[in-house]
Amino acid sequence: MDIPTAPGKITRKKLSAGTYIYYEYAREYDKQKKFNIPRRACIGKQDPSDGTRMLPNEKFHDFFPSETAVEHDCGRSSCLRVGSFLLVSRFAEKLGLLSWLQGRFGAKDGGLILDLASYLLIAEKNAAQHYPDYAYNHPLFTPDMRIYGDTKVGSLFKDGIDRDDVIAFTEWWNDSRDHRRRIYISYDSTNKISQAGDIELLEGGHAKDGPDGSPIVNIAMATDVCEAMPLFYEDYCGSIVDVSQFEQMVEKAQALGYRNIGFILDRGYFSRANLEDLDRRKYNFLIMAKGRKSLVSSLVLGVKGGFEDKSANTIWEYEVNGTTVEAKLYSDDRRTRCFHIYYSAQNHAAERSVFETCIKKMAGALDRLLGRKCDRLNLKAYARFFDLTFSDDRDRVLLACPKNNKAIDDYIGYCGYFCLISSEKMTAREALLLYKSRDYSEKLFSADKTFTGSWAERIQSVEALRSKIFIEFLALILRSRLHHAINGHIVATGRRPNYMNVVSVLGELEKIELIRIGDGVYHLDHAITARQRDILSVFALGVDDIKDRCRALSRTLAAIDNRNAEGGGPESDVRDDSAVETEEEV
Repeated sequence: MDIPTAPGKITRKKLSAGTYIYYEYAREYDKQKKFNIPRRACIGKQDPSDGTRMLPNEKFHDFFPSETAVEHDCGRSSCLRVGSFLLVSRFAEKLGLLSWLQGRFGAKDGGLILDLASYLLIAEKNAAQHYPDYAYNHPLFTPDMRIYGDTKVGSLFKDGIDRDDVIAFTEWWNDSRDHRRRIYISYDSTNKISQAGDIELLEGGHAKDGPDGSPIVNIAMATDVCEAMPLFYEDYCGSIVDVSQFEQMVEKAQALGYRNIGFILDRGYFSRANLEDLDRRKYNFLIMAKGRKSLVSSLVLGVKGGFEDKSANTIWEYEVNGTTVEAKLYSDDRRTRCFHIYYSAQNHAAERSVFETCIKKMAGALDRLLGRKCDRLNLKAYARFFDLTFSDDRDRVLLACPKNNKAIDDYIGYCGYFCLISSEKMTAREALLLYKSRDYSEKLFSADKTFTGSWAERIQSVEALRSKIFIEFLALILRSRLHHAINGHIVATGRRPNYMNVVSVLGELEKIELIRIGDGVYHLDHAITARQRDILSVFALGVDDIKDRCRALSRTLAAIDNRNAEGGGPESDVRDDSAVETEEEV
């Protein structure tokens, strides 16, 4: 469209990716500098072939709501990658996701939401401006497989999904779970960085993928470890620490109808308040003990030397030995807990090597300080493993620094040991296998940040942030089903080819293509390979199943083309070429 006429308010900024158009929407007077400071927003990208025209983004319509961008018909690619889509659509139908989304949001928006979740999963990206490129060469869930540009996607993020929609989905999704059976919920959290402006959820906090104090939003998720299924999630302000938010999560689980459950928690949630709250609600828990707590250390001393080399105590799955003792968590605890103590020879060697390297560095640093004043240095950490002698309190000249061999030996004596605490009686093997099952929730967070490209959120409003997190949760549900099926196949067959993982499976199935040549009808490009047959068997799909689905998809595409031809043009296949990078993404 033409660059809008607004004298004195339109500016251009040339960057490596192109020239961007900015609109000055306000001026603020700075009392200290004594001049006005312009406030500008990026509203689009200049057409490289015509300096008078531009490709608008969603911000453009905030300032020029009456203007309408022209949609250019780019049609659909003559080569469609259908393998991954067929697999995702199978799970989406089986789980009822497509029918629920279309019933809640309508056929158009519901299909687009599932398309965006598929895009996150298959393309491993979360930048909205790249979605049209994915849609151009993939089948879609939208009516008539219509390709929408990022103007429509931006509108969906901003106004199409609200908190009531997310709550309704959470209730529906958890209603389908069997609340009568005993389940263990793994609860874990992470955070994501965003450099967007004034968004209420973004606050400075301890960023896991950036410097402390970065603007972040915290995301927590509850996962059923038995079925490896995400149950619900919550977003909260970046300044709230995980241990404080846990109580609200327990209340949410209770409100969703979960009663006969236990929680598997990592050491970050170890606090007396959290454990007492779980006791009060009569929920069981399994938690990793923090570091070298004095209580755990005393229990380790009590059993040390009695189980480390006995085959009866070996847990072969993880090459560790374990034993269980009963004790109270704190002096006035009303119940005894099971403390499961483990020893790993491999961990012992690794931890000892790291510790001894650290001691060598500390000794070298102290040698360089001998005879020098240390009044401004904090040597508290050194004093634990070295006997430091200073001249006097005023000068604090370091005179001697021999090693404290007893403290060093005591530390090495605990290398290789770790402890799990359970509120109900179980063996050390049962506790470790149950706790290791929570690795799945950690891998889901890794998948969210790494494989869906969602380590940072590229948004400009709190509505868009929450909408995007909701779509990412849908993508994780689909990914969890793929991972669960693949893992079950590996356990059942006892073989793990290097292509049996979610990323490789999707990449291999992307090679199954439909091409349109000659008669204008899409046909399967080549026969299914042996590796693809092996992958499809994991999901109970055969070659004939894929061929039937491809033929049905071809007929659907032919019907769409016929309707477009009768209607005078491919209106349902338009592609909005207003894709533009935001200022933040540049």
